[in-house]
Amino acid sequence: MMNPPANFIDSLKTYNKEGIQDWMKKELEPIIALDFFNAKAMKAKSDAASNLCNWVVNVVRYNEIYTNVKPLKETADAAEELAN
Repeated sequence: MMNPPANFIDSLKTYNKEGIQDWMKKELEPIIALDFFNAKAMKAKSDAASNLCNWVVNVVRYNEIYTNVKPLKETADAAEELAN
């Protein structure tokens, strides 16, 4: 999965953050809620674990924001199109 490292990093960079399905987020909730599942706690174990943990938390947060904002943006775009 992580070999070669460059491919793994590219897969993280190109991950479809907008397409995370609800069942995935539901399964991640208890993991993200763990006291030690944060960059600071993971840093005591390894820098790689810290960075990957931080990536997971932020990608899930991004998706939650995107999911909430997308319908609002679509409504605003439709209203602007009607105004023109």
